[in-house]
Order: sequence, then structure tokens, then C-alpha cells
Amino acid sequence: MTIRSAALVLGLAAVLAAPAASAAGGIKGFWRTGDGRSVIEITDCNTGICGRIAALPPDAPATDGENPDESKRSRPLCKLIMLHSFTQISDTEWEDGTIYDPKSGKTYDAKMHLTGPDTLDLRGYVGISLLGRTDTWTRQQPGSFKACG
Repeated sequence: MTIRSAALVLGLAAVLAAPAASAAGGIKGFWRTGDGRSVIEITDCNTGICGRIAALPPDAPATDGENPDESKRSRPLCKLIMLHSFTQISDTEWEDGTIYDPKSGKTYDAKMHLTGPDTLDLRGYVGISLLGRTDTWTRQQPGSFKACG
């Protein structure tokens, strides 16, 4: 094999491995939100991929006081499932889910996209994706944060 052929083979291998590298570790695990204040654990649930609050800042409220359903306002925020029913559509993308914002008590349509092995873009929106906001989350290792609860 010539040097040129070897370089071509290595280059092709790198291109083919890029999608797999971006999904390394998959979406499951712990993710710090874009503001750096909370950690969400993403895992499998009965209805698809979901996410629960794993760590909260010390000044966060203890309960879901902004929930529009008065009967849920006393439930703890710690371990609250806030990401619901995501469906995987590719190695790096999940759609058709919802995200609950405990700060406002509102639920939004959402989708997620792994942009690297340790970077996740989560977009919450109303109706269509253009009417929304993207938050970039970073992967956290277990034990690297103080878990609530």
C-alpha cells in the first residue's frame, strides 16, 4: 500500500467514524443545563426517552409551586421527570418529546440533538421549532455534582 493509499483509507475511516463519535456514550446519562445550575438524568422510560432532575442549586424551590395543576404544587422538584416521550430518529437526534419548565409551570414541545459526545442541544418550542429556544447542555460524570434527594 502506498502512502497516498494509506492516507486515503485513514481519511475515509475518519469520515465514516465521525457520526459514531458524535453519539459516543449516547444520550443517556447526566447533563448540566445551559445555565450551569441543574443536572438532568436522561434515561429510558415507558414512553421513550425521558429526563429527571438529578441536582438543583441550593436556592431552588423544593416543590413544583408554579405547576398549573394545584394538586401537583407540593410535589418535590428533586427527581421530577421534566423531559417526556422523546423518540430517537437518528444516532444523534430525538424528537416528538416535551419539556416541562418548573420555573414557569409551562410545558413545551421539544427535540434534542447531540452535537458532540459531551454536548446536547435541547430545543423547546411552541407549535413549530422556529418559535423556540435552544439550550446547550454538557455531559456530567456521576459523582461530579451533588445529587438532590
